[in-house]
Amino acid sequence: MKIQNLSSGQIDFEPVFKRLNDELSQIDISLELVCAGGYVLQLHGYRATMDIDAFYNSTAEIDSVIRKVGDEFGINRPDELWLNGSISNMNAKPPAAHYKLVHRFSNLEVSAVDIPYLVGMKLASGREQDLIDVGTILKHDNNQEPFELLPELISMGFQIDISGLLDAYEKAHGMKWLEDFYKNNESKLQKYF
Repeated sequence: MKIQNLSSGQIDFEPVFKRLNDELSQIDISLELVCAGGYVLQLHGYRATMDIDAFYNSTAEIDSVIRKVGDEFGINRPDELWLNGSISNMNAKPPAAHYKLVHRFSNLEVSAVDIPYLVGMKLASGREQDLIDVGTILKHDNNQEPFELLPELISMGFQIDISGLLDAYEKAHGMKWLEDFYKNNESKLQKYF
């Protein structure tokens, strides 16, 4: 089976999910996925992804079906399946208020975390690609200042360091923005450092 690439170079995962549902139906297993990471960014048009990080109850039988479907579409990597739950090693499953249904099939439900929660997850990880992703989000869809966004993320349960948040803002708006922000907010920033 050949996977369809959309005009933007993104993989159309809907046929893959349909095939996964077919396989799950054959063995009478239901599966709920709560997707995060690159797939959510792809859904919102930020960047393409080749795999999907999701929260789900992994079993040997489910992983076998995921592998089979990935092999059929040619999207498994040698060291990682196209759908994996490794994100649960770094994060707890998001509260239901922070994700919504994207696809529903007979034996498969696919949900995606909302963008504010994804920002919190990515900032909490602190990896360079995650900071770049947050910078992209902040550049295009966020009118909040850091002092507004930080308490919102903390209220979601994230332990965010303001320096990581400011790194993401710098990636979004440039070094000149960051320099001006420090100059204009010196007294407010003192409580964080």
